[in-house]
Amino acid sequence: MARALTAVGALLAVAFGVLLLVVFATREEDRVAVDDILALELTRSIGVSDGDVVDLRRLARGEWDRVLVVAPGTPRATISEALGSEFKGDLPFGSEGQLFVFAAGDALVRFADYRGRAEFAGFEEPVDELERADAVLRVRGGVVRPGTRQPAHGRAARSQAPSG
Repeated sequence: MARALTAVGALLAVAFGVLLLVVFATREEDRVAVDDILALELTRSIGVSDGDVVDLRRLARGEWDRVLVVAPGTPRATISEALGSEFKGDLPFGSEGQLFVFAAGDALVRFADYRGRAEFAGFEEPVDELERADAVLRVRGGVVRPGTRQPAHGRAARSQAPSG
């Protein structure tokens, strides 16, 4: 009887080992969850800033050098192309607002979705890129616009700039 129990125990251990190996070998890369606190703070700041500015540099602390402002419904592949690496963000169910994707180089640092009713105007669609120095939004009459912008901004402007 002892041998039978030992054999069953060993068989179970091997089965669990195989199961763990299969799960590990077939797992998907981890996804990054939306920064809920940042999303709520961003939404609140835009909502109470009529006639004022929202400074993303102060709102989204951390090590990032650019922010992508992504129009609702933009395909993940388009976001990945603008980011320069695969966008692994997972949105909450029912998210329908702009995305703010904060990046350091090509790496995703954090992202938030806007959950309010303001309209966004003056941004390139489907994705606009603001350098950290230009990451300021103007809010007036329920419309959000880029705050300050250098003449050459984003990847598109850098790639079109004359060399010399």
